[in-house]
Amino acid sequence: MSRYVPNTYRNRRAARIALTVALSLVLACVIAAVALFFGLKKYVVYTQDGKLRLEIPWLEDTAVPSAASS
Repeated sequence: MSRYVPNTYRNRRAARIALTVALSLVLACVIAAVALFFGLKKYVVYTQDGKLRLEIPWLEDTAVPSAASS
């Protein structure tokens, strides 16, 4: 008389690949955040009331309003 023994081995390769991809994405986001923090640190300006403001030169509006001719 033999007993039924279920196959207990399960292939975990798919889970390992998904975990590797997820950890890689998290690591890439952390690296990008750190790079942005240190790259944009020189553009942080304190206002008079003590708040922080980010003044990025290439995003500021530098258009001079045209003077109305009288």
